[in-house]
Amino acid sequence: MPKVIIVGGVAGGATTAAQLRRIDPDIDITIYEKGRDISYGNCGLPYHIGGEVAERDQLIAATPESFLERDIIVKTHHQVIGVDAGSKTIQVKDVLNGGTFEAEYDYLVLSPGGAPRTIPTLLDVPQAFVLHSLEHLDEIKAHIENKNIERAVVVGGGYIGLEMVENLVRRGIRVTLVHRAENLYHPLESDMSGFIADELEAKGVDVKLNAEILDVDGDIATLSTGEEIDAPMIVAGIGITPRTDFLKDSDVAMNDAGYVCVDQYGRTNHEEIYAVGDAIETSYQHVDRPVNVALAWSAHRMAYVISNQISGDKTAHFEGLLGTNIIRFFDYDIATLGLEISELKEYPHFVIDHKQKNKAGYMADSVPIHVRLHVAQSDGKILRAAVVGTEGVDKRIDVLSAHIRLGGTAMDLANIEVAYSPPYSSPKSVLNMVGYKTMEKMNRLKDG
Repeated sequence: MPKVIIVGGVAGGATTAAQLRRIDPDIDITIYEKGRDISYGNCGLPYHIGGEVAERDQLIAATPESFLERDIIVKTHHQVIGVDAGSKTIQVKDVLNGGTFEAEYDYLVLSPGGAPRTIPTLLDVPQAFVLHSLEHLDEIKAHIENKNIERAVVVGGGYIGLEMVENLVRRGIRVTLVHRAENLYHPLESDMSGFIADELEAKGVDVKLNAEILDVDGDIATLSTGEEIDAPMIVAGIGITPRTDFLKDSDVAMNDAGYVCVDQYGRTNHEEIYAVGDAIETSYQHVDRPVNVALAWSAHRMAYVISNQISGDKTAHFEGLLGTNIIRFFDYDIATLGLEISELKEYPHFVIDHKQKNKAGYMADSVPIHVRLHVAQSDGKILRAAVVGTEGVDKRIDVLSAHIRLGGTAMDLANIEVAYSPPYSSPKSVLNMVGYKTMEKMNRLKDG
């Protein structure tokens, strides 16, 4: 009976284990997880703070006990500290008791995830937190309740930071947002993001741009601008780094940033070692370029591929990522897919921009929606898309994602047949209009 060891028991690791057990009722599965918990909704953590997820336990999908009922052994508080691919063994540290031991595998699945980036200034500050696990969630909630927190500082104006701002405000806490750059939410084009500052102002958030925390004394934080701000609680949301230090002597191939390189089967440079989740480098689906994206869809899809590969279905494969993502920020939704803005310069392209109402303009509840495409000059391929609005953003970005995966170009959007009725769309939807605009642009380029 093959023995499978999985390193990490949150999204990618837990899903791989569950898929493996579904396919093969006899295969030997053990999960080693360095933390306290497994298989929880990491993306939902901020929404419990804000109250939309009413009960903490609603975030938990599985426990070691529920996995044991399926004959999957889970060892929490067990950190894998080394991998020997030659002997097919791992070194494991019992975090609580301090002992170490070796375990043998036939297949190894790496799902260590990412670690939240830290700010040196905040490392020894008792009221400073990150939010990346259920343990972090419990610490933040306890601090809010025990200290009767009415004001808080959020560091970082990216994905995590904006989610924290929104949910702390929804909880009734006055928030100061400290961001070290001029533009907020860098995944979105800067000239499309002006509404973010407007929303922050409307919600009473005090925004400090081009600023960093240099020192914290008691409940007062001093910024690089010289300003002092109240900081009885600080939450840093400045991204993650791959938890792959334990692989540095393993001969498992990684890129310069420490992400594990995998092929279309989720396999590393070793036949018996696979990797899934936030700590891997895979490739884009629409262009030949490596990418690492911490998104739940890709982790679940790769878990399916790996579990099928291990179980003998060698046809299962990962087609690549578009990086389709969306975030709600108060009344607005922000969605993007495709290349990052910084990557576009390597591809000759033009921009198609279109704004219109999300449904028939005469409907009282119609609202503006903004779509931008970056289109390859050579063939009309959609390299990147961004959609912003207060309604219907998720529908448009999902259509674009499916369209690109099926080989559709920007011109082909003119042929997308929408389900039209005045409460839902327009006879020529915003995506149809983008398609027509692209056709006109391509014709002008051909004419010279």
